Amino acid sequence: MKTILYVHDQQASPSAVASYLEMAGYQVELAVNGEQAIQRIGKSLPSLVLIDVLIEGKNGFEVCRMIRKKVPSDQLPIILASSIYRSRIYREEAMQAGAQLYVLKPFQYEELVQSLHELLDVHAYLLSAHQSQEVTEEVHQPTRRSND
Repeated sequence: MKTILYVHDQQASPSAVASYLEMAGYQVELAVNGEQAIQRIGKSLPSLVLIDVLIEGKNGFEVCRMIRKKVPSDQLPIILASSIYRSRIYREEAMQAGAQLYVLKPFQYEELVQSLHELLDVHAYLLSAHQSQEVTEEVHQPTRRSND
């Protein structure tokens, strides 16, 4: 089962989002700030991180940058979400921070789940392709023979 780490705004209850994602087949872990998120990622890498932009402490853009310093995008997809920051500038900032997707709230649950599926499928494909390339490179490396 794929795990989604949802770093949520404490002002709104995460239960509706968590319940919907669980009904879609995901295990959901919750964090209320960037510090908690970083700690959880350090213990166990989730399949994907969903971060509200407005969270306690550092904002979602900053948390995304902090995560990217520890975990590259090919190992962990990140989605940033906001109900306030709706302009293109914030979408661009999200991408520069290391997010793969920027979504607007309130969530359209079917669209959110579809986006999660697509992003995780692409991530799995890229990871598989990267691993295949590594194996191919190892197989095709010239072997050295010692002069006996």
